[in-house]
Amino acid sequence: MLSSLVLSFAFTTMLHVPLAVAQSNLGELLDAGAKNLSPEEFRQEVVQRVIVGPTPSGETLEVMYTSTGAIHGQSTISGGRRVAAGPISGEWTTDDSGRICSTLRIVGATQGDALAAGVLLPARCQYWYKLDQRYFFSDSDSDRSMRVLARTIKP
Repeated sequence: MLSSLVLSFAFTTMLHVPLAVAQSNLGELLDAGAKNLSPEEFRQEVVQRVIVGPTPSGETLEVMYTSTGAIHGQSTISGGRRVAAGPISGEWTTDDSGRICSTLRIVGATQGDALAAGVLLPARCQYWYKLDQRYFFSDSDSDRSMRVLARTIKP
């Protein structure tokens, strides 16, 4: 049971650490022609669609931002033995700076037959960008060295 609790804590920490271990930085994204998404564009292009992408450590996350302001999803961690982290739920909104703000809960995580307690992650507001058919988010809209994480719409 202790290993499940440690796994749950480690996974949830990975979701909200600074984006220093992500795929690329904001400067490279902007130089490639990425466009900042307004809250309205986010609603039109992302809301009600399943989006898929890595956590800062490279594991997989699938979530849907709903039109009612809820977030639903599932996360998957793999290691030497496949481990599935429990369902993700939460809420999202926008702020006056055009950021998408979310609060996430990992309801529980399983490893074998053991269930870990749920974890509530702190609220976080981020800027969303689009480049081709991929979406990215960043904690900053001006720090070109800031890391970004990618998301794609699941077919």
